[in-house]
Amino acid sequence: MQEARHAVAWHEDAPNPSDHVVPLDAPLPASVDWIVIGGGFSGLSAARRAAERGARVLLLEKGALRDGASSRNGGMAHVGFGASTRSIIDRFGTDGAREWFDLSRAAVRRIADLAGRGEASLLTSTGIDAQWNGTGHVELTHAERGVPGLHAEAELRESLGLPVRLLDRGEVQRLTNSDSFAGGLAVTEGGGVQPARLQAAMAAATRAAGVEIREQTPATGIIPIAGGYEVRTPRGSIRTQHIFGGVNGYADRLFPALRRRAIPVGSYMIATEPLAPELLAQVSGNGEMRFDTRNFLSYWRPTPDGRIAFGGRTSFWPDSLPRIARTLAARMRQIHPQLASTKVTHAWGGRLSFAFDRLPRITRLDGVTHLSGCAGSGVALMTLLAEQTIDWELGGDPPLPARIGWPPVPVPYEGIPWFLPIAGIGFALEDWWNERR
Repeated sequence: MQEARHAVAWHEDAPNPSDHVVPLDAPLPASVDWIVIGGGFSGLSAARRAAERGARVLLLEKGALRDGASSRNGGMAHVGFGASTRSIIDRFGTDGAREWFDLSRAAVRRIADLAGRGEASLLTSTGIDAQWNGTGHVELTHAERGVPGLHAEAELRESLGLPVRLLDRGEVQRLTNSDSFAGGLAVTEGGGVQPARLQAAMAAATRAAGVEIREQTPATGIIPIAGGYEVRTPRGSIRTQHIFGGVNGYADRLFPALRRRAIPVGSYMIATEPLAPELLAQVSGNGEMRFDTRNFLSYWRPTPDGRIAFGGRTSFWPDSLPRIARTLAARMRQIHPQLASTKVTHAWGGRLSFAFDRLPRITRLDGVTHLSGCAGSGVALMTLLAEQTIDWELGGDPPLPARIGWPPVPVPYEGIPWFLPIAGIGFALEDWWNERR
């Protein structure tokens, strides 16, 4: 079977956010109030918020806006975190856990407002439809051994006031048209967006707010000066009072303190050719977002243009994209044998970021205010938290992730997670143990 192209399917059905950048040959401003580093969801959201509050803002992107994870992810906006519900309750208590989940729910609502069709939407202000799909998500377990865990998870979430519904094997089979799962947990809050269209709409709104967006302009140095900082780039230096770091899983050597804390993890996706309507209906259920409960998880969904986008983690060892794509395609076809003869046309990857405890963080390090570590929940969290971070810097209350410390990873480490392949062996063994017969 023909190999999938190394290309992002989302990009082919979205305007290019680079349409909203300043030309490369335009001179840089001598000084601004804010410099935002990184042009993904967090950087664009922070830059727009600061500009709307009256600041002069320059956004620097070292490559193209589309190069990072914001236009390459699954486009899922769901309630929850990388950390387990149990661990959050154990650490913060029931009231504290409720505060964390209230934050997550607020983030999902923010995306629904921005990507939907209401008066406050980006569609209204920019004309770009981010194609919000408010159908919720389903968490699925492959083995009977995982069903008690789903029951326990449902009880924990109900204790926090979260609406959830358990699905038995028969209900999951009817919903998914797949025999691969022993049970599931359905959550009606949340849904999906077309992430490349959302990024393009954010870029248009950010430019309209007065932000200068510069591609191919990396920040190469940050020097403290009287009253602020000098940020150096290959195109010149700019003075600023405030710096927001939206680099997340793409932190380079400019940010050593962040690299000692944030753990970058690759996540990969494939997309099928557009499906016939009857086949799409068979495998997409109600259009809900889906992911399983494995450590090496899979996640999948229908796309607005009629494909199935399927992603996941296959290993923490270095591997080639063609091999990863074949592994993901085999997983997809095992879950949905109906897709056995369907072509996989696209394959791509991106990087997300984890804190060691899998909770997001907002922290000030070496003069830069960073937002990072959303651990796969960044579509919603990055967007809302970036706005909250700017409000905090301008005199508001600190966002919840700014109220907890962020110590360095407790092993010798700076940016290259050498320990992940070792941890991956344990994760794989746990997945095997949980699914053995």
